[in-house]
Amino acid sequence: MTVEADEKSLDKTPPPSEAPVLLILLGASNLARGCFALGRHMQACLHPRPVEVMIATGPGRGYCVPGGLLTVVYPPIQSSRIFEAAREKFASGYRVIALVTDIGNDIMYGVSPEALIETLHQIFTRLQSMRAEIFYTPIPQIFETGIHPALFHVLRTVLFPGSRVSYDQTQRAVGRVNRFLQDAATNHLRLVPDMDRFTGMDEIHYSVFHASHAWTYIAERMLSPFGISVPRALTFPEMVRSYGADIWKLVFTDFTGLIKNQPNYY
Repeated sequence: MTVEADEKSLDKTPPPSEAPVLLILLGASNLARGCFALGRHMQACLHPRPVEVMIATGPGRGYCVPGGLLTVVYPPIQSSRIFEAAREKFASGYRVIALVTDIGNDIMYGVSPEALIETLHQIFTRLQSMRAEIFYTPIPQIFETGIHPALFHVLRTVLFPGSRVSYDQTQRAVGRVNRFLQDAATNHLRLVPDMDRFTGMDEIHYSVFHASHAWTYIAERMLSPFGISVPRALTFPEMVRSYGADIWKLVFTDFTGLIKNQPNYY
């Protein structure tokens, strides 16, 4: 399947080099933990350009179907209002940079690889219609090549307690989706490789001690269209603050509703 934007929807006039920038961040648990640090880091690196950040994330979130953690259920990313809000910014002259990450939760919710691929295809096309530079990460390869069955069953029980997707089904689905992601890469649709080296013992989430390196690596890729070198790496204290911001949001916004969601979260 080839990912191509609708040519009629593309404005061929390139944005000015100093145009304001819109960062669209789509993902689940890894992004939820790191988006605060990544957003601030990108804003610092792109200064003095105005930078706005829009985020659709949350632990357990899916691209195709609702998903979440415990009593919190997030709507699927494909139906999020983030795309309409982003299009308004694009129409007003913003240059769009997008990150699509944490792909794979849908498989554990029983979504077929074909349905997930079709949803990703639609999301890529919607972003391309805004002439976005799109960066995306594959599903950790170990789920394709052979995670230990015992670890698989522990992760399924803890993270997806209602899932009945088998080890073999997961392995086949991950392989199919990852092949699509590898084949989809183009000049403006860029695979971010080698993320598995940053994961921790569960083979899914970035290790607390490697997360700053993971997000610095992703930021370097996302800054490449601007010809900007990352002036410094994200630090461990910055990542700790980002994890703290995620926990704060989970407790006081997502679980209890005591604090209203920020307008840039979808």
